[in-house]
Amino acid sequence: MRHLNRLLVVASLSAACGGPEAGSVAQPAADVLIVLHPYFRDLRTVRVGLDRDTLTLLLDTGGGATLITPTVAARLGCRPFGRDVASRMDGERVVFQRCDSLTVDLAGWKRRLAPVGVFDVNALLPSELPRLDGVLALDVFDENVLTIDWPARRLTVHAASTSAAALAANGIPLRAATGDNGRTLTVLAEVGSRRGALWLLIDSGNLRGTLIDAHIPRESLLVFASDSTVPLRVGPRAPYSDSAHVGDFIIDGALGTTFLERGPVALDLRRLTPGVRTKP
Repeated sequence: MRHLNRLLVVASLSAACGGPEAGSVAQPAADVLIVLHPYFRDLRTVRVGLDRDTLTLLLDTGGGATLITPTVAARLGCRPFGRDVASRMDGERVVFQRCDSLTVDLAGWKRRLAPVGVFDVNALLPSELPRLDGVLALDVFDENVLTIDWPARRLTVHAASTSAAALAANGIPLRAATGDNGRTLTVLAEVGSRRGALWLLIDSGNLRGTLIDAHIPRESLLVFASDSTVPLRVGPRAPYSDSAHVGDFIIDGALGTTFLERGPVALDLRRLTPGVRTKP
């Protein structure tokens, strides 16, 4: 599964590929319910309307920016241009191109991305897996409140009238990363440690449990059990234990689908700025 491991690393990009056009974002008038479809193990896809076509995009909460494949770009008449550089969690650089804009339909809720990234995610997939049309990242939901319910396989984009209740029920403290050129959006959750907060990427493309940078056990910030599990407290939630994989990362680490499978989590993306956390 070497190629799949490469795909899962792509799910941890701070990708420099574009986000929603300024001024084009507004909360929906009513809640938007988006169905999450099974893909491989705990990975999920989203059906996205595009003109008269339907795209299948991997939902990647750690991806930074929404991407389409070169095949989709060609079908749209886009000739990709430019050079946007991103970093994987291990620091490896990845280069993307982009198209001017793309308007997508998510369960009747239309979003315009300008520009949109172009990257051949299928080159990283094992040949036996179904082909994807790209990746849907959190930049699509910028300036909104959403609840991700992984066990129920649904994502809700909240109207203003339901946002406060959603955050009171399932919100967690967050801070944002917007990449080197400010056009991306990834969010990191506050995780308690022996000496202040750690910030772990919320990454729905991570199937390996919890990824932890090597400085954390070296400084005894978290206490690892003999079975390589680690106790975690995400924001105000009750602590739990998860399998931990230590590596050399450029961030503190990443939560994955084992975290999302524990129940709904609400993300407030309305007022996030780099390095500033929001309280639920």
